[in-house]
Amino acid sequence: MRRAFVLIQALVLIGCKNDLEQVKAITDNALEPVQSSHKAVYIFSEKGERQSRLEANLLEQFDPEGGEEYMLASDGFRMVFFDSLEREDAHITAQFGKFEEKKKRFTAWQSVVLVNELGEKLETEELVYLVDSARITSDKQVKITMEGGTVLHGKGLESNDNFTQYRILQPSGEILLDDNENETNGENE
Repeated sequence: MRRAFVLIQALVLIGCKNDLEQVKAITDNALEPVQSSHKAVYIFSEKGERQSRLEANLLEQFDPEGGEEYMLASDGFRMVFFDSLEREDAHITAQFGKFEEKKKRFTAWQSVVLVNELGEKLETEELVYLVDSARITSDKQVKITMEGGTVLHGKGLESNDNFTQYRILQPSGEILLDDNENETNGENE
């Protein structure tokens, strides 16, 4: 009987420990935003020139104790990139985004779509915009719909920030040839 009582106490203590950890994680002040903005617009500029604009349904700024400050865009956002004449030359939409100011890094995830000025469209589940190098990368599956309707697939991507020069790191899929081409039996004519 005593063993059963000790076993029940141990189980209760273990159960309480997990619940207390979960409560602490939820109520920890370090996880609360220091600022929240609804329908926010944030302009990124360098040397007085507008580089990009972030429009977010909810934009929260966090300053975790012992960690690096960051902003979190949630409930959908749009980030617009500008050329040297401050004309829109590409934009990203996604459900979530995180900007880490010290790292100069913006990560977008969940239903990410990037469209360039030519109308070419990248679809993926996550991508990273490296502000200092003006590069966009992804290590996830990507789908690119090019002008004219050609679709490219693969895993991983590297691009400039306006998505006009890009490469798929591990391309996959089928290559369709025009049926009107003559057969050459493997020889070039």
